[in-house]
Amino acid sequence: MGKIRLDGRRVYLAEVEERYFPYIIDWRNDPENNRFLNQPFLLTQENQRAWYRHYAADDTQGLFVMVAREGDVPFGTIGWTHYDPAARVCITGRVLVGNRAYRRSAAFAEAALLHARFLFEGLGVTINYIHAVRENERALNFYRRTGYRVNYGTIRFPEEMFVNNMHQKELFREWTDYRRYAAEAEAALGYPADIG
Repeated sequence: MGKIRLDGRRVYLAEVEERYFPYIIDWRNDPENNRFLNQPFLLTQENQRAWYRHYAADDTQGLFVMVAREGDVPFGTIGWTHYDPAARVCITGRVLVGNRAYRRSAAFAEAALLHARFLFEGLGVTINYIHAVRENERALNFYRRTGYRVNYGTIRFPEEMFVNNMHQKELFREWTDYRRYAAEAEAALGYPADIG
């Protein structure tokens, strides 16, 4: 399969490739961005390339770079791991708005919608998990607004609950949660009623 690209009105999601590495390295090494990341080391070109070699051989994960159409500006990443087509499940991960000018932006809102649509309608997942550090209220609030609910039942991915000396919460979003969120997001972004 070739590189995936998802197109929206304000943004497009481009599957990660080497030309985006300098952005990713800068974003992930920024102390403010890195505070809640599962990366306790300084990212270099060398270990980014090593990660990419592994990534290219692993069909259970994917990573998009979010790019604003206006100015063709890369501003963050969003992806998935643990994709299991038989169980129709995956984990959303690597969500990072590295360029602070795009936090809380319509471009990021649209990128999150395109990503969710790809997971549920493209990959065919019926349940999608995400993990966030308990103290990262900004992320937890954003995830709730995008249809996720805190998992108070049996934890699906216990290995994700304590990472890099940080306790995390597991949230999940099912098909009905996704459809409700997508309808609200499409309306807020001014999409025509027939686009979903």
